[in-house]
Amino acid sequence: MIRVAYLASMMDNRGGAERVNFQVLTRLDRAQFQPSAIFAKRAGEFGRQLCEHGVPVYELGGKTRTQFLSLLQATLQHLRKSPVDILFTGEDRICMTLAALAKRLRVVPHYILCFHNTRLPWGIGKIVHPLSVYSADAYMLLSQRNLQFWRRRYSMPDSKVYIIPNGIPLDDITPLPPYARAQRRRTYGLEPEGFLVGLVTFFKEFKNLPGFVEVARRVIDSGVSARFVLAGDGPDRPRVEAAIDRLQMRSYIVLPGAVPNARDWYPLFDVALMTSSSSEAFPLTLIEAMAAGLPVVATDVAGIPDIVAHGETGFLASPTELDKLAQYVVQLARDPELRQRMGSAGRQRALAEFDVKVMVERYAQMFKEVAGRM
Repeated sequence: MIRVAYLASMMDNRGGAERVNFQVLTRLDRAQFQPSAIFAKRAGEFGRQLCEHGVPVYELGGKTRTQFLSLLQATLQHLRKSPVDILFTGEDRICMTLAALAKRLRVVPHYILCFHNTRLPWGIGKIVHPLSVYSADAYMLLSQRNLQFWRRRYSMPDSKVYIIPNGIPLDDITPLPPYARAQRRRTYGLEPEGFLVGLVTFFKEFKNLPGFVEVARRVIDSGVSARFVLAGDGPDRPRVEAAIDRLQMRSYIVLPGAVPNARDWYPLFDVALMTSSSSEAFPLTLIEAMAAGLPVVATDVAGIPDIVAHGETGFLASPTELDKLAQYVVQLARDPELRQRMGSAGRQRALAEFDVKVMVERYAQMFKEVAGRM
């Protein structure tokens, strides 16, 4: 039995990394693994749901960075009281430092650092990040591009590297037949017919959602009859609203706000469009779009090219080539057969490479190999 603990500050939202770690903890084979979660601050709504799946949750109650020494003491006390074979964490500065110190103090035998983004450290992170990286027994990265990015900064020997693409449950995501799609569009307040381009995402600056609005404007100016949906919310919403007003796109773009489930929306669209400028390590939302049978038009940043096969499951262009992104959307709008072919290829790729069952098995294999090291 391998005792595996996940260390995080909290699990209070359903971002990509949180969803992945939730699936790993709840789906590991209990005949081989004993999973648990340690939260430096509090579990949060999402973290508390782990208990419903039989995963023990421990809250250390930290509140501010100035309490780091007391938090370190609480972490070490907990790990001595409830020993684990493997401690794994992401790029949370507090938690990666706690994990690194627990390893260096020999409180835990093995520590795995999971890279879920491509953002360089800043501030105090420039000090603690190298400490945490070089203390780790293994590195989990989402793709070859993710690995290439971090190898430009750190030495990462192949023997310590595991590439595990994100995976999510895909069994309940299926394309809708035309009549069902039209009916659901009406239910969601959308026009039942017509070409619809969309994205479900969190409104952050690096998502470059004003760029989505600009691409939409260029598609309309090309003469294509289309509508667009940006489902979600977040701190960058004012910039999105400003772009919509500046480009006079109110009658073309729908902003339904935060939605509980992206997989309810993607079957309504004809194409998924993502205009991120950076930091998209491995966006799960594109996997959901592909599983729904949609071709994807996206920027070629970070791990997106590891999801979308250019010319096969969609089209890619650089973040500065908004005209090219618009041309790809227009091409798909005018060629239903191409949409169908790319959408089918994307769905097959998503089910084969990015299903949660495949991902969890890869994590399990990594844990077994790392636990077996002396």
